[in-house]
Amino acid sequence: GSVRPVRVELPVGSSAPGVVALLVGPDGSETVIKTAVLTGNRMTLSVTDGATLTLRDNHKNFSDTRGHWAGDAIDFVSARDLFSGRTPTSFAPDVPMTRAMLMTVLARLDGTEAAGGSAYQAGMAWAVARGVSDGSNPDAPITREQLVAMLHRYAGSPAATNRAICAISTIMSAPTLSQISR
Repeated sequence: GSVRPVRVELPVGSSAPGVVALLVGPDGSETVIKTAVLTGNRMTLSVTDGATLTLRDNHKNFSDTRGHWAGDAIDFVSARDLFSGRTPTSFAPDVPMTRAMLMTVLARLDGTEAAGGSAYQAGMAWAVARGVSDGSNPDAPITREQLVAMLHRYAGSPAATNRAICAISTIMSAPTLSQISR
């Protein structure tokens, strides 16, 4: 088989956002494929040729997200173990996201083990080592500017087109931007 990733589309019986694809190891261990995307009744993902996959509803039963405007998005990210919630039954969807939360989510998306009581420390160490964040003010609510800056760094600081540069220049000259995002 090929060692290069192959794009796969799997039929899915349920289009619930909590349905995830799992990579099954030779020993029977299962790993959630965090980048798998569910669209309608199809799951799209990239795996190496010959990989063994299974699908499962990994929905978390958060009582405070039922009927919430972000309920489906919360189901999607928590099923992929990117976000874990405050407790097994509470997500706290209206609590502001902190800088440490984003660092931890990006570390998990990148494959770093960041769980349990030391999840934030692992996430911050990962973010600092990769230049995504300087690790300062981890418990402070993240601003939109900081969110964009960290996502840009996570994406490898891709070059922008001339059109994007003009738009960014206009935004960055705004007097209301926080200093940390500049």
